Amino acid sequence: SDEELKAEREATTLDRIHMAMLLQASGRANALRALLRAEQEHGPEFLRLANSLSALYPRDSEEKRLLDAMLLAVPR
Repeated sequence: SDEELKAEREATTLDRIHMAMLLQASGRANALRALLRAEQEHGPEFLRLANSLSALYPRDSEEKRLLDAMLLAVPR
């Protein structure tokens, strides 16, 4: 909805990464792909931060698993 898009624009990059992780966790592939496409058009900050966070999380953490799976869904 328009309200969701407005909230998404006002969200920080970290908020949007968290949103993508939640979409990944809930199996909402189409919504995740749409968010990732929008982030790619927006600039490199989202992927830069997501990759940095992935490198910081412990290898066996759920957060790293979700981030890495989400990063694999990024259109190339």
